[in-house]
Amino acid sequence: MSEIRFKQVIIGRADNPFLVLDNDIDVRGNNYDTLRTMAAQAMMDANFPRRTWIDFEVEGHKFKAKMHYNDIWVRKR
Repeated sequence: MSEIRFKQVIIGRADNPFLVLDNDIDVRGNNYDTLRTMAAQAMMDANFPRRTWIDFEVEGHKFKAKMHYNDIWVRKR
């Protein structure tokens, strides 16, 4: 599994939820912050529905996210 890297770095708010990542997602540093910010934005746009997977995309990488307690669980699509 190779590390996912994004061209654009997006740093979100300090209170963005923590990410729970599936084992097949390898992101670190600024790439983690970018994915966390984009996942949080996708969940805010969808009004944080519980038990529902929300599809979102970051620079051609396709993901889905859902609320997991107070965190966001992210998987590849």
